[in-house]
Amino acid sequence: MKKCFTVIFALVLLIALSSFSFAQDNKLAIFMIDSDLGTAGLQGGTSVTGIGGGQNVGLAIYLKNVDQFNAVKVEFEWDGTKAAYGAKSGTAIASETLTINGKETALAAETCLLTSPLGLGEVNQAGNYVNNYAMLGGSASSADYGFVYLLVLQTDASFTTTDSFEVQATITIANAGVEKFLGTRRFYVNGVTDVKPSTWGEVKSQFKD
Repeated sequence: MKKCFTVIFALVLLIALSSFSFAQDNKLAIFMIDSDLGTAGLQGGTSVTGIGGGQNVGLAIYLKNVDQFNAVKVEFEWDGTKAAYGAKSGTAIASETLTINGKETALAAETCLLTSPLGLGEVNQAGNYVNNYAMLGGSASSADYGFVYLLVLQTDASFTTTDSFEVQATITIANAGVEKFLGTRRFYVNGVTDVKPSTWGEVKSQFKD
């Protein structure tokens, strides 16, 4: 009987630990892009128009349904000949007035879900920015949308309102070293770019044996 009780207890403990593990795997976690930087929280918006040379464009990254995480990796790609990474980018939004996304905006202050995150392994090249942010001690979670990063780009002086480019945002979070890839989303400046129309015949040819 004692041996039977021990086995049952071990199974119960295993199930409990497994349930805890599954509860922290961020299975439902997602991220979204926000171009409305004058309002706190996620408002949405993945495109801006009327942007000329030497102007700021920006997007905020929000996470939702995060069970638990203590690190986030942000990666952004764009046409480096058309815009450059801006110094106002980072894991917080300061309360200030800035001309961005085509209008003067009183930025709504935001703080990162991760408390005092440290940037580790930054890559800052023309058209590509990557950084890994980690929280030393503790972790964070968010059932609703919570802010993690602001990207600000400044267009080249020769950029005009008839030019366009897209920004690809790729986000990965981690909990105690276990990563969860959240995918890639796109942000469009002055419209969608590089869209090539395809005929139905071309589409069908891609599925031939």
